[in-house]
Order: sequence, then structure tokens, then C-alpha cells
Amino acid sequence: MALIPRRDQLPIPPKNARVHNTVCQYCNVGCGYKVYVWPVGEQGGLKPDQNAFGLDLSRAQPPLAGQSYTETMHGITVGKDGRQYHVVIVPAKDSPINRGNYSIRGGTNALTVWSLDRGTQDRLLYPLLRVGDQFQAITWQDALTLMAGLIKGIRDRDGSDDNIAVKCYDHGGSGQGFEDNYGAGKLFFTALSVKHIAIHNRPAYNSEVWGSRERGVHELNYTYEDARLADTIVLWGANPYETATVFYAEHMLPNLQGNTVAEKQKVFDRGEPAEPGYLIVIDPRKTSSYTIAETVAKDRVLLLQPNLGTDYILANAIARVIWERGYYDMAYLEARTDMKLFEEYKQKSLKLQVPYAEFMAEVERITGVPRAQIEKAADWIAKPKAGKFKRRTLTIYEKGIIWNMKNYDQVAAIVQLAVLTHNIGRPGTGCGRQGGHQEGYVRPPAPTPGSIYRGGPPVNVDKFLTDGKGKFYWVIATDPYLSTPNAQVFRKRIHERTEKLTKALGAGGEPGTIQERVKKILDVLYSDPDALFMVVQDIYMTETARDAHLILPAAAWGEANDTSINCNSRLLRLYEKFMDPPGEAKPDWEIFKWVGLRIAELYRAEGKHQEAAKFEFGKNWNTDEDVFLAGAEEFSDNRVSEEDEAKLEPENYKGVTYKFLKEVGQQGIQTPVRRDPKTGKLVGTVRRYTHKFGTSDGKFKWYGTDDWEGYPPEVAKYLEGERARQYPFWVTTGRAQTIWQTAYHDRHLPEKAMALPLPYVEVNPQDAKRLGLQSGDLVEVYNEEGNGTFMVYVTDAVKPGMLFLVMYHWRGTSNSLVSGYTDPKTTIPWYKGTRANLRKVAGAIPSVQQTASLLQQNKFD
Repeated sequence: MALIPRRDQLPIPPKNARVHNTVCQYCNVGCGYKVYVWPVGEQGGLKPDQNAFGLDLSRAQPPLAGQSYTETMHGITVGKDGRQYHVVIVPAKDSPINRGNYSIRGGTNALTVWSLDRGTQDRLLYPLLRVGDQFQAITWQDALTLMAGLIKGIRDRDGSDDNIAVKCYDHGGSGQGFEDNYGAGKLFFTALSVKHIAIHNRPAYNSEVWGSRERGVHELNYTYEDARLADTIVLWGANPYETATVFYAEHMLPNLQGNTVAEKQKVFDRGEPAEPGYLIVIDPRKTSSYTIAETVAKDRVLLLQPNLGTDYILANAIARVIWERGYYDMAYLEARTDMKLFEEYKQKSLKLQVPYAEFMAEVERITGVPRAQIEKAADWIAKPKAGKFKRRTLTIYEKGIIWNMKNYDQVAAIVQLAVLTHNIGRPGTGCGRQGGHQEGYVRPPAPTPGSIYRGGPPVNVDKFLTDGKGKFYWVIATDPYLSTPNAQVFRKRIHERTEKLTKALGAGGEPGTIQERVKKILDVLYSDPDALFMVVQDIYMTETARDAHLILPAAAWGEANDTSINCNSRLLRLYEKFMDPPGEAKPDWEIFKWVGLRIAELYRAEGKHQEAAKFEFGKNWNTDEDVFLAGAEEFSDNRVSEEDEAKLEPENYKGVTYKFLKEVGQQGIQTPVRRDPKTGKLVGTVRRYTHKFGTSDGKFKWYGTDDWEGYPPEVAKYLEGERARQYPFWVTTGRAQTIWQTAYHDRHLPEKAMALPLPYVEVNPQDAKRLGLQSGDLVEVYNEEGNGTFMVYVTDAVKPGMLFLVMYHWRGTSNSLVSGYTDPKTTIPWYKGTRANLRKVAGAIPSVQQTASLLQQNKFD
């Protein structure tokens, strides 16, 4: 008996079905998909000339090579015309990224369409206003009047925008792209000047990779082909099998299996050896990305498991080995890097003044990684091949590094290791992020500082709010109650502040009109400085939205035209609109436009025409493409030669139109896009920094990392005295393949929710035996920051004395236990390290054990 209704046949798209190109809404890989839409009641036939696939469906599709079409790739939605439509979303075989392959995320895209008979019927359909203890539907006119009145009222009283706080995305995919990002930027940075703005899960408006960018290397610099061409792939704090599945399965694994040797021979220099690839995984856990590779190529896979927070020490140690063994090209370093700054790097990072044996002994003590493993990794990364050919190494890092302690130094150390070995800018090389989601950043300059070396660090907006500052908090397409660090403290405090306003509004009766409500809200906010007005803009009712005073319904993926780039290739494509938003939901850029225009009306009514004009940024935006083209004007002139591509912004798409993107389809174009000075044609950039780095003089800027100083006070407190006994486990956190981010869609899909109904904690078998735990048990994990109930997975993925918690689950988030520490150079939090204890909860939940697999996720035998 199936837990979920099953079907023995699927509807076939008829020949006249509407066909759209799109890209998966989820992870960084950016797999291509084809969408087929047609009215319910119509059906295609089995013969190639009878269906939109153009396939002979009377015969079984060949395994792996055929067109995938499963139950989870079909859904039914309702259009604005009231008719029901079939929606089929299948992987695109003409996509160079996934080549017809798909993951558990992309394979369920069709289940996320708004439907009357699935969990997605819970989508937000119209603006909701909190009246007392209920949310009541209101019109967009009233919602915009409330928003405009409050924003202008706060500006009038303060003479600034300092009491306006914003939590908003800065990325692509998931229904946001260049269009929505530009709309946000125009409202918050051009019309307003919002300094207290934070990026989705983070507490500040910052980059997670300033340690690389300030060296002259943008984090997206390689292409997917480099994973096929590399002699060695290094996964540093990245677990692509879980979080970039198709990139791993379609491009990395074939390299390890030796299936890309012929491709290497075509690209490598004459006489250069080409052989199956090697893989180094650097992670405190024995991840699934490692164990799968181990089954494929046991002798060509290496696992290094550093102590939490010590990765930059390890990176410097590998670099020191490379220096001692002469695995570098001094001519390259002198020509392409700043040799004056190189002296600082040699002294502070490589510590050449310290004898090698003494240096390595100290590294072993700090990192817990044996010297022999460090030296082996150095050989695999940089030891010249036969014939003295340089080794080609692709280093991919992700959350384990960018969300690590001392974010700036962690990232800087890794990119410097890559440049030391000339492993950027050549086929099969690169050093950059795997990425979390796709990207789509274009905005006017932000009124916020950079790192500590560029006028910063940025203000911690979470702390600003929990300290009782700010009066207006706008949360857009994110759920900080689950995703922000120190989340339990944060949500308790925001609840306390918003509830003060809610209660005050009800005292003496709720205001009768929107204008009266605006006045009363402003009066309360300025009579009680701790009160806070919160508006949430999203597609579902979220944990954060439950404390909001106003909720705005947004359009989702597929309900507007969007553009983004993926992370492994910077491939720009058009995500075509294929269905209508439900109810009164609108694209984010349109919401920003109308809020701006309503504020402009208020200023014009007072005769303040110059101020009003700032808020009329979107008056000529009538289509998604209007916003896309307006955003392109923020980029610099892209008429540059290939040798000068490093001068361009990484996502520069100047000259690209929707017409162009429809013509190139799944092939897309890689940013930065150049307009060739000789031909005038648009040209993509395959990989970056072959000729110059992204600095004023084109040279890489070295940096001396900090010495090891131990752990920050927020975590060090758990390592001494009685607390060390009370909280004996190190805790790290991460994602699960089954759910995406806060599971905003997945929790509404039984196919996903039943597979991972509760958040889980990984416990080593030795610890489980000592504590009397087995897989499926419930435990409370706790420390002084917070607590949560988790289901136990007994696995050797974690070492004894360490726990792994899945992030962002709607039944309990690991971020409740994460401290409020941020890197003083960047204000990036350390999501990946703290201390805690656990205690067994009486009994288990049988229904959960019946639907959730309790097998080790890193075992595939």
C-alpha cells in the first residue's frame, strides 16, 4: 500500500501544448527544464507526431539516456481564466548543465505549482492585515496606503531612514532574479537610503567572500567543464552530493571514473598526461560526497577532517608544504601577483621564519589533521605531473568555509593556496564557491560599508533589532525565525516587540480606517520605543509571518519571467513565465514599484516634487523585461577585449535582451558578457582571470592571515570548567538533500515531508551506545543559546564527540543553538560551530519511524 496516491499512467502533452524553457528554482546548479502546459481534458498520443515530446511513447524510454517523466513531474494549476491546466516539467536534454539528469529537488518542480488539491493551495492569495489576533484580507490599495503612510511618517519624524530595517534576498532562483533584485535596490538604495538591511539568512548586508574578492578573485570564476577536466578536485566545506547533486553526479563523478579522459586529451597541452581524476574532501564529517567517491575510486580519494574553525590554518599548512617542495611557478607569481604583499603572506600565513617541523607540529595540534595527510594533499593539489606539466586543481568551497569562524581569513587562505599553485584561469582549474542558490545581483550602490578593510564591518541588523532599535521591519522572501543565527533569542525578542504594537493597537478598539491605523501605529511606535511594526512579503505563511502586522503575497517561480545565473558556470538564461500567480499575488519588483509610487503620491500632495521623483523609479516598468533592461544600465561598458574581462562586474549582462535569451535557450550565455570590440557581438566568458585579476593593476593581492587565537568567547565559554562537562559535544550543521532551505515548498509536499518529517541529529555509534540511543529515538539538543527536539540518526559520518544538526527544518532549526558570534571583519556568522549536550526524550514516534528512512545517509553499499 502506497503512502501517497500513485498512478499507473501520466497525461501526455498534446502537440499543441505551450512549451517553455526554464531553469530549476532550487539549488546552485541551475539544471535546465522544459515546461509543457495545456488544458485539462486534452491529451496527446503515443506516436512522435502526436505529442509535444516528439517521442515514440509506445516503447519504453532507454535507461538514463531517455526522456525522464515521473509522477512528481506533473501537476495541475488554475489560470486567471478559471480553467485548469496540466503542467509537466521535465529535465531538458539540451541543457549543458544537467543533460537530461535531475535531482530530488528539480524532479519535484511540478509539485510546487499552485493547485486546488495539493498542499500548495496554502499559498498567500491577497494582502493580510492583522486585526487583533486575526489576519483579515484587505485590498492592495489599502496595503500600499498603509506601507507608504508608515514609511513616510517615520522619515518625516526622523529626518532619515535609520529606523527602517529590511531583511531581503540578494540572489537568483526561487522566483527571484535580476528583475526583483533591481526593484529592491531601487527602492531601498535610491529612493530610500536603508543602512539597516540584511541579506536573507545573514544578520548584515555583506559578502560571504570578501576574503577572495579583495584579493581580485570573484568567487564564481570556473565553469562546469573544469570539474570534468581537473586532475584533482578539492571539496572544501562543500558537500555537492547533498546540495548540488547533478553537478556532482553528472560532472565530478565521471571524472573520477575516468570517463572524461578523452575530453582532457583534447584540451590539455601536447604531451601532458591525462588520467582519471583525484578527489580531496576537507570536512569535519565523512560526507556522502566522500563515501560515494570512495566506492568509485578508493585509491584516489582523500578525506581530511579538521577541527571546527581551523580550516585556514590547514590551508596555510598545505601552502607551506607546497612552498617547501617547490610546487610553484615563480615566473607566474612575479608576473601576475603583487610581490610586495607576497612578503606579508610568506611571513604571516606560511610562517617561513618558523622551522618546518615546528610549524607542522603546531598545525597538527590545532587542526587535528596528521602531517602525512597534509603533505599528501599538497602533492595531489600541486605536485607537477610527468614532463613537469602543472597539475590542474579545481577547489570548490561552500558553507563549511563561508559560514565558518573567521570567515574572511578562511576564504582568503583557500584562494591564496589556489593562486600560489596557478590553479585559477586554466582549463580544469578554479577556486570558488559551489554556491547555495543561483545568483542574480544587480542594484545601485548600497549605503552600507564593506569589510573592515573597506570601511566596515557592516552593522549587525539582528542585534540592532534585538537591542530595541528600529521601528519598521520589512522581511522579504526569507524566514529569519528559522534561518538567522541565534534564532531562538531573535524570534523571542521580535515576538515581544511586535506584540507590544499589536496590543497597543487593540487598546480602546482597533482603528476603523487605514489612515487612522497609520496614525495610531506611528503614535505607538514613538511613545513606546520598544514597539515594532513588521511586514512580511512571501508566498506562504511562514514562522516569521505569524508575528507580522501586514503580509504581502508575492509571485513565485514560473509566475513571472526571471533571469539568473547558475554558480558553476555563470550561465545566464531566461526562466520563462508559464503560469499565473494565484489570487492577487504580484512579482516582488512590482510590489516595490507600487510602494514607491504610493509614497511619491504623498510627497507630491505636499508639493515635495523632488523627493517624490526619487520614488517614481518604476513608473515606466510595465513588464519583467523593462526591469531587466533598466538593471543593465548599472553595469559598466562591456566593450572590452577578452584580456580585460576581469575589469567587468561578474554578472554584467549589458546588451542582453529577452529575445536574445529565447534564441539561445538552454545554452544561455556566460557572464560577464562582453561586446567584442572587433565584431560588436555579445560574447560570454567561459572562465575568469586567465589574463588578469580583478584589481586596479590586474595583479592578485596577497594577505597575511591571523595567527590562531583560539575560539571566540561565545563558544570558548563551553570549553572551560563546569560548562565543558555540561556541554561535551561539538556541534556542526548543514543541509539535507530532501528539503530545500526552510522547506517553504517542501513542507507542503507529502513526498518530501513524510521522508523527513522531523529535524535530525547525527550521532556517532560510540556515543550512541554510551548514551543508549538508536536511530529513530527523539532527543533534545540544548545549550545556553537555545534548544530543539531532533530525531537520532546513528552514523559514522560524525566523529565521536561531535553532533551534526540539519538546518532550517520547520519543526526545529539548528540555528536556535548557534551563537550570536560574527566575524569582526565581515559580520558573517559562524553557523557551523558551537557546543551542546543532548538528552533522550521518553519514547519515539512510531508514525515517523514508518515513513522516514533511518539508514545512514553516507552509506551506499
